[in-house]
Amino acid sequence: MFNEEKDIKAEENNDNLIFKQLKFFYGKGKRNNNYIKALFLHHLLDFFKETYVDINDIELVFEKFLEDKIPFSITDSEGKDVNFKEELNQIFQLIRRNKQELLYDIKS
Repeated sequence: MFNEEKDIKAEENNDNLIFKQLKFFYGKGKRNNNYIKALFLHHLLDFFKETYVDINDIELVFEKFLEDKIPFSITDSEGKDVNFKEELNQIFQLIRRNKQELLYDIKS
């Protein structure tokens, strides 16, 4: 699901707003990644509304989200690679557990 090559190419275009947000929130809460989780959840919920894929297939939505919308790693100010796969997987699990409620809200 996580494509390292795509993520590296995306970071080369470092003016991307999501990269800026990730770097900002990572710096703000290095010990507590709730800011990062909130950022991912916000963008994922937007993606559910704007995507062209069948939202009933949430695994496909997650795959396209990672391909088209969101980076899952950054390079911090010290040059260290930081990935957020664990945080993304937690968000994906939350969505899986609440799929019916989410789909109801989106379709209403």
